[in-house]
Amino acid sequence: MYTHFDIERERSRELFKELTNDNIDGICHFNFHSQIELYFVDDGQIDAFVNQQQRRLKKGQMAVALSYDAHLYRSIGNSKSSILLIPPDLCREFKDAVQHKQVKIPFICDETTVKQIKSFVDAIKADSGNELKLRGYLYVILGIVLENLFLENTESSVDTELSTRILFYLNQHFRNELTLSDLSSTFGYSQSYLSRYFKDCFGIGMTQYVNILRLRNALLLLREGKHTHTYCALESGFTSMRTFYRVFKQEFGCTPRNYVSELESQY
Repeated sequence: MYTHFDIERERSRELFKELTNDNIDGICHFNFHSQIELYFVDDGQIDAFVNQQQRRLKKGQMAVALSYDAHLYRSIGNSKSSILLIPPDLCREFKDAVQHKQVKIPFICDETTVKQIKSFVDAIKADSGNELKLRGYLYVILGIVLENLFLENTESSVDTELSTRILFYLNQHFRNELTLSDLSSTFGYSQSYLSRYFKDCFGIGMTQYVNILRLRNALLLLREGKHTHTYCALESGFTSMRTFYRVFKQEFGCTPRNYVSELESQY
């Protein structure tokens, strides 16, 4: 399975995306990102794949991909769909509720429930200028989603695919100093093999992926408005401010201060 880390999605600040069959007919690889993705079938039919699960969804049904879940959608003839993307830092309680868990069935097929969720999505679109309301709607949406998903504990699993285990390890340890030597000792493969394997699986270098995780954590701290840039950078795993500013500029095309200012101006 080829899985692509969607770096453009990581950079994006858009909550919504609307698709037609022309957008998704040609997708041939799984992708993953940190945002929680709610995928709604608004017309027609879609083949939805989330991790190891597959289902053909029709109008009024939806799929749920949690942070870093691999997912893929393929249109069956003419179709129309929409996506709600939720940065996990906006709803920490939901993030905590699903931590160390995976969704056994990542699809919601009860049309009444989906319609209820969509009504709150429409409310967000109609009143996007109030951040307090935005967060409230998102909590309600994720509360309904949580009630309709069966979660199982991943820690009791005997083993998982190597790529999944590597992602889990990096997401748990990105604040620490990470070297290929550490990963080699942890997973029992050579450094050169792990480096090639990660690039082949996710279409991105391991160092860049770890830096993205650190940047997102730093942004979460910056948004709180309580900490200095130095604290946010070091607390997120960067070893120097020079590295932090260089990586931030490289990934987002602006300084941390400008990024946060622009983000705040949208609410």
